[in-house]
Amino acid sequence: MRFISCAGYYGTGSSAVTDLISEYEGVFNFSKEEFRFLQDPDGISELEYNLIENHNRHNSGHALKRYRKLVDFYCGNIFGKKFEKYFHGNWKKYSYEYIDALTDFSFHGYWMYDFYDRGKFYHFRKRFLNKILSKTIWRKMPDRQLNNMKNEVTLCGAPTEQHFLDVTRKYIENLFGSVCGSSDIIMVDQIVPPSNIKRFLRYFNDLKVIIVDRDPRDLWVLERYVWKDGVIPHEDVETFCKWFKYTRNHRKHEDVNNEKVMLVKFEDLIFHYDETVGMIERFAGLKTEDHREKQLKFEPLKSVMNTQVWCRVKAVPQKEIDYIEKELEEYLYKDFPPENNLIKGKPGFV
Repeated sequence: MRFISCAGYYGTGSSAVTDLISEYEGVFNFSKEEFRFLQDPDGISELEYNLIENHNRHNSGHALKRYRKLVDFYCGNIFGKKFEKYFHGNWKKYSYEYIDALTDFSFHGYWMYDFYDRGKFYHFRKRFLNKILSKTIWRKMPDRQLNNMKNEVTLCGAPTEQHFLDVTRKYIENLFGSVCGSSDIIMVDQIVPPSNIKRFLRYFNDLKVIIVDRDPRDLWVLERYVWKDGVIPHEDVETFCKWFKYTRNHRKHEDVNNEKVMLVKFEDLIFHYDETVGMIERFAGLKTEDHREKQLKFEPLKSVMNTQVWCRVKAVPQKEIDYIEKELEEYLYKDFPPENNLIKGKPGFV
């Protein structure tokens, strides 16, 4: 099973590549959902750390339960459908089978973090009751503890690294194979992060990752004056520049252009469309003749209005742009064709 995934830094335009690749025949585009269960806290990467790299009697079993809790969250509920609807009801089934495959045995028991997961009130209520009992009916048994969690089950797993990777690959292929039908290639957005990719490549039999970045001037203006989401720092330009460098720092010591990973500039998809599409085809193993819906999902002529935004939003103080150009000079996009500079005079953006 061949996977292609896009990774970005929030707002950098990875959906443009997702839309582009979904225009090819034989590609199953796995919806607009971001499947982050490999990379997020309590996800599979943390599970590997606690089972393999930092195995001990408490962390490992607790990590299995934390992943199960994440699985339950991603099931969704009546207020919001999440992964179950995308995997045709197989998300919980295959995820629980995966947890079972990594569990050697279990027993009725608990430790402190089982209380921690239930919140401070639950934990301190137990301590309060134990204190009362130790001062009264248990005063001659100072080591006795009240067992509030008789039904709690502790999981124990100590797989080898190879077993963990084999089981993880099978799990991922079972999940996505349950819905992709006869498609040769699966396009999944954000299943791996843009950093530490070598770790995540091990979870797949065949994965290519395309990292998408864009001009920081546009990202600042869009977040500060348009989106105002709060995910990106937008209160002052100095903090934004620190955040931008902080999130891209991994590229200084990590190879992000190799046979498995490719860095693409959002602007190149627009201003150098044919050249960039050809590079993506060669990298991802796509055939030009299979590009049957060309520019029907990713439309460069429409997306061009998402570039050079800093030139068209009148509320932007020039000193902010000057500061970004000084602090983030190495990240600026500088390959605008002269004939496309006319978009600076066009109103609005999409």
